[in-house]
Amino acid sequence: MEDPVALLDAVLATRSDEVAATLQSACAAVRKAAPDACEHVFATYVIGSVFTFTGKLGGAFCHPVAYENHVNLGFNHGTELNDPEGLLEGSGKLIRHIRIDDARVLQKSGVKDLIAQAVAQGVSLANHRDGIVPRIVTSPESRAASPAGKKKAAKKTAKK
Repeated sequence: MEDPVALLDAVLATRSDEVAATLQSACAAVRKAAPDACEHVFATYVIGSVFTFTGKLGGAFCHPVAYENHVNLGFNHGTELNDPEGLLEGSGKLIRHIRIDDARVLQKSGVKDLIAQAVAQGVSLANHRDGIVPRIVTSPESRAASPAGKKKAAKKTAKK
């Protein structure tokens, strides 16, 4: 299995050391709460990891991401989380996030509780779909080389 910390380090070269360390801390907090979750590392205009128990992006429950100058800890079904401290930001139909400007934010009980709730959502979602799959870690390259990744690339080429 690929090492998610090493994968993130490789793609975080374009970010400051502070942003890189904060993202690694956010991902570590999710890994600690969900050690059996699959992790999909990605690098687009943001860099991060998507956590899911189904192995599929559609089953994601949490996604820490690094922008150019800050990190967000995203919750895929954030509107359904109990947030008595009002930590969550966002206005979409489902997704909410917490801006993480300092890794110490991750030690707050309210943040830990939101992560725990999101993990429970992820388990519930997996149990209602295809079930929980064994932990895997994927990189952008491994997904692009997969049959599904090649099919997606072919569709993009055909549209041009």
